[in-house]
Amino acid sequence: MEAIKEVSMRVDLHTHSTASDGQYRPRELVKMAKEHNLSLYALTDHDTIDGIAEARLAALQYDVNFIPGIEISTQLGEEIHILGLRIDETTPALIQACEEYKKSRLSRGQRIIDYLNSLGIPITRNDLPEKNDGSLGRPHFAQYLQQNGFVRTRQEAFDRYLNTPAFHAATDRKKPTPQEAISLIHSAGGKAFLAHPGLLKMGKRWQESLIVELCEAGLDGLEVYYFKHTKNQVAFYRRLAIQNHLLCSCGSDFHGESVKPDVPFGMEIDADIL
Repeated sequence: MEAIKEVSMRVDLHTHSTASDGQYRPRELVKMAKEHNLSLYALTDHDTIDGIAEARLAALQYDVNFIPGIEISTQLGEEIHILGLRIDETTPALIQACEEYKKSRLSRGQRIIDYLNSLGIPITRNDLPEKNDGSLGRPHFAQYLQQNGFVRTRQEAFDRYLNTPAFHAATDRKKPTPQEAISLIHSAGGKAFLAHPGLLKMGKRWQESLIVELCEAGLDGLEVYYFKHTKNQVAFYRRLAIQNHLLCSCGSDFHGESVKPDVPFGMEIDADIL
């Protein structure tokens, strides 16, 4: 996987479909990639590869340069997301791991329901979208809270209910370490990237230490170009990528307008990328 040198291009290597917590089906996202003239497009659903087969077929239909991917939620002090790009979704170890992730997410989904019920919110499993059975995530619950008048905005749902110490104490699931996720991605022939490092709660010095630690485990790159990264953050992570001989990736983290209304599909960059 060679770097593309200083070429202006529209890409998106971080998107989510209905296979996890996105609004659009995989084939719809591929069609959007064609309509937005993306040079590269990747589907990276949370902890699942269920949408890749549909996306592959659509990519052939629409002549889209498609990259199969995944975003694995890991834990090392705080939650850290690792993107896997150019994975082989037929790899037995990856299939088995994703089945375990699915069971874990469904179990956690029931704990979230129980937690919200304890706060007087009468949500049931039937109130959640059937199309997302395989990968329940907090955005599904945020959408319910907003649509049913418990909060005014999605962010308020997280601030008041879905991202508090009490919530995490009651609902968090066991996650792999970043090192385990990197190893799994490599076993599937993919490249492992630290996703949206600018969202990490740790300071820059700790981030530098984390990246060095993950490099020792085989980290391949950083998601330098991310929708919410500032120009200063892009410069910082690009410098870290160069210093640590890492690839750069670019992604919007698109989930759909009804899930993350502030995140557009696709990004235009003028830099070295994956």
